[in-house]
Amino acid sequence: MRKGITPIIAIIVLLLITVALAGAAWTYLNTYMSGLTGQSVELRDYFCTGGSTANLLIANTGTLDIDVSDISIIDTSSGADISGDGSWTAADGSTNPSKIPVNSYATWKNGTTSGFTCSPSCKLRVVGGTARAQVAIINC
Repeated sequence: MRKGITPIIAIIVLLLITVALAGAAWTYLNTYMSGLTGQSVELRDYFCTGGSTANLLIANTGTLDIDVSDISIIDTSSGADISGDGSWTAADGSTNPSKIPVNSYATWKNGTTSGFTCSPSCKLRVVGGTARAQVAIINC
């Protein structure tokens, strides 16, 4: 009678291993794909102009247009969100666009109304969409 139980236990163990591997693969792929879909931004370049003006080139790498108001630019030294104190220029040259289209980019340039200047250097954190925060250290 023991010979009949051993193959059944082996089949159950193999099925449990298969279900566990499928669950692990689904979790990994779901996490990986969520960064590639929806609203996702990427900090492509950053530089200084005029000795104190930070410029950030931000690309929409997701599958949906993203509102520029959904992108936060944070001065890490003060913790202040300075994204509203700046101007946007779209890839087509238009100023202050409301959205960044899919597979396109826009440049953000800091203003001066909040008192923020990037001199002699600044550290800015960019957050938008489902992407992780990205940091730019800019030396002027």
